[in-house]
Amino acid sequence: MKLTLKSLSIFSLLLFLINNSYAQTAAPPAGEMDMDLYMKILFLILFILLNAIFIPLMRSPEKAGAEMDSVLEQKPTAIQILTGKLSGLQPMEKERSLVLEGDYDGIEELDNNVPPWFNILFYGTVVIAVIYFLNFHVFGTGKLPLQEYQEEINLANMQREELIRTGAYINENTVVLLTDNESIKNGKQLFTTNCVTCHGEGGQGIIGPNLTDEYWIHGGGIKNVFTVIKYGVPAKGMITWMNQMNPKLMQQVASYVISLQGTNPPGAKAPEGIIYKETGDSLKAGSDSLKTSSDSTKKDSVSKVSNKQDSLKVKK
Repeated sequence: MKLTLKSLSIFSLLLFLINNSYAQTAAPPAGEMDMDLYMKILFLILFILLNAIFIPLMRSPEKAGAEMDSVLEQKPTAIQILTGKLSGLQPMEKERSLVLEGDYDGIEELDNNVPPWFNILFYGTVVIAVIYFLNFHVFGTGKLPLQEYQEEINLANMQREELIRTGAYINENTVVLLTDNESIKNGKQLFTTNCVTCHGEGGQGIIGPNLTDEYWIHGGGIKNVFTVIKYGVPAKGMITWMNQMNPKLMQQVASYVISLQGTNPPGAKAPEGIIYKETGDSLKAGSDSLKTSSDSTKKDSVSKVSNKQDSLKVKK
């Protein structure tokens, strides 16, 4: 039994160490406990207690007596002295004096003291409890879980605001119209660099449509214009710009395009599309207008089949 427990404990230790050597755990934030290191220390403490205290207690009396005779003839080592201090066991020659009165079906009980290791653990927990109470509830130097949670929420909100401010969080659902001079100026510069070939310097339209009137092919408004810039219209030769511009730059270009409304530049191209009126469903209208003709054809065919089935039901 003792050999089996030793083998299992050694195998568990090796398995634990191998598993942790291959583990890819991220480093804990500054000021926080490394739980992986904490678990390793706890496991090693349990391993030492198991081998130094509990396994020796499982020896049979005959074997323990034979081992004790051989040990008494030798000078005890430092580990044996430490084990004896922690276990609090009395020498075998004093065992008879520790037997309590009374015999319960041949079972005798020894009047041993509480093992020192147990007292160390017990008083250690009391000391830790006092330190915890003073740290978290008296002096307030530690942070309670609710405080740590609130700080993490505040930090996440700050990071979110920073992402929105820098444009990393801008998409076709969150984009808003920019009207400040700096944004319009930057948008104009980007438009002049990348868009005049198709839309003209004043947005009057050359290959691409006129951007200065109230007619839109894929829907107007900041969300629809941003969506067209981001994903492009490959069927009509407009490339996607999301791989060449970040969301902030695309927002500035879209805002500049909206600012061209009503400018009526010379040589403006004839209107294309339909008149667009800004509504709360502008994003939905824009995404619907970008659907391909194949989707429309599929819907028409499904509608025809449905109507045919309905007519057959009426005949029946």
